[in-house]
Amino acid sequence: MSEQNNPGNQLSAVEVQKYPVHFQARVVGEVQHRAGDGPLESIPVGTDMKVDTAIASYVLSWVSPEDQQPETVYLAKREFEHYVEVGALDVTA
Repeated sequence: MSEQNNPGNQLSAVEVQKYPVHFQARVVGEVQHRAGDGPLESIPVGTDMKVDTAIASYVLSWVSPEDQQPETVYLAKREFEHYVEVGALDVTA
């Protein structure tokens, strides 16, 4: 990328990788996601999930304790990292 296309040589959110490609996380506070244009839905506290890194988001997957069905949601990287910073998500490598 030329300096003309990236003034100030600032890194974009896509270029900054805080976590490994695959890791684990646990919900320890209020974490919400939105399915499409639907309402916000909470992920139950205590949920252990597998997290995979995508280009601009994290893919969270777990098995629902209510019906034993697999769940998969996407959170934007900044949104996921916010939940970690405020202590709602506990990340383990």
